[in-house]
Amino acid sequence: DNRLGCYFCNDVVAPENSTRDRTLDQQCTVTRPGLAPVASAMAVELLVALLHHPLGADAPATQPLVGGKAATFSPGGPSSGDNGSASSPLGDVPHQIRGSLVSYTLMTPSVPAFGHCTGCSDEVAGLYRDRGFDFVQRCCDVDGPTYLEDVAGLTAFREEANAKLAEMEECDGWDDDEEESDDF
Repeated sequence: DNRLGCYFCNDVVAPENSTRDRTLDQQCTVTRPGLAPVASAMAVELLVALLHHPLGADAPATQPLVGGKAATFSPGGPSSGDNGSASSPLGDVPHQIRGSLVSYTLMTPSVPAFGHCTGCSDEVAGLYRDRGFDFVQRCCDVDGPTYLEDVAGLTAFREEANAKLAEMEECDGWDDDEEESDDF
């Protein structure tokens, strides 16, 4: 699957309440009163740049410069070229913009879709198409995050990863109990 990832593709947990038991500076962007107008203005600028891009919704995401050239990741797969392929007449079209008010920085990551994403995986999208609001309501219930992780395959993914880590620890070839020798 060569499609670009959504906001949640970087997370290996289901989304939860980002306002509970957190101070205002640790809460999600949408709850930061001073940042909401900045975020909405950036969203408008991104949309307009995307609408003016020759490829429209298929515009590749701008990547950081590597060796003087920008690598781009598009729905057709990664490629390498100049910045022009990822630019619209209004400038670059980044895949995402993430910011930190703690350090007053912005970054523009571009990530491929994660197969077990709780936001856009085939399983989650399929259940949403089939069940609509009933699926959303189930995800918002008390066991919602666990249910969503199970549906997306995250639970099995983490179990498999933990099993492989345990296997690696068992066969790492090192025996800490052996006495070290000074002989070479």
